[in-house]
Amino acid sequence: MPNFKLTLEYDGTDFHGFQRQPRLRTVQGTLEACFSRLLRQPIKVIGAGRTDAGVHALGQVVNFHTTRPLAADRMARVLNAALPPDLKVQQCEEVPDHFHARRCACSRTYRYTVVARPSPSPLLGRFALILPGPLDLSAMRAAAKPLLGRRDFHAFQASGSEAKTTERTLMRLDCLQQGHTVEIIAEADSFLYHMVRIIVAALLRVGRGALAPDALAAALASRQRLPKSGPAPPCGLCLLRVSYG
Repeated sequence: MPNFKLTLEYDGTDFHGFQRQPRLRTVQGTLEACFSRLLRQPIKVIGAGRTDAGVHALGQVVNFHTTRPLAADRMARVLNAALPPDLKVQQCEEVPDHFHARRCACSRTYRYTVVARPSPSPLLGRFALILPGPLDLSAMRAAAKPLLGRRDFHAFQASGSEAKTTERTLMRLDCLQQGHTVEIIAEADSFLYHMVRIIVAALLRVGRGALAPDALAAALASRQRLPKSGPAPPCGLCLLRVSYG
């Protein structure tokens, strides 16, 4: 049975996250309903990452099996013609039967975008967090450095996580700036529930002078959540890519 790997781009604003949920519009649910109707058979879509409600993607990866003998390029055209404007296939390829979008992934890379300027932005606000003031990038980078490597990120997960272990390998955590735009890039083997957004929120507090740079390392060591450590809003977060071996 052919196994297809799709790379997806979507605006997550009007989706209740990736994972299928009864009576809610989700990325997985939309894909499965569309694909099942077009291919005239039940289709189960496997995703590389379960993005939260309001989180976007430039490089989400999914796979599914079908008995329909369609070429990959035709499959992409057929699917895109039926998908809504805020969810599209960017690449489609047939892969070996054992390929699994989540289990075969080596890392996921997310980007969080902040626009630090005095005035709000009606154009950028859908895809970025708008903050009224500059950020101290040097302090943010100092705070980020101790989080790199294999660490126990218990202090940086939201309640409700079903993870069996809170150890993760954070390969990259960069704070970049160009003009008023600040980007926080995080790459790990996998992420805990809300982990990226909680780390981002803490880094932004450091950048605004509301939190000492060494507070993140202290929370990591103690396994205790930082006070006022809720996740950053989802609008600024985007799944950039999923890497495979």
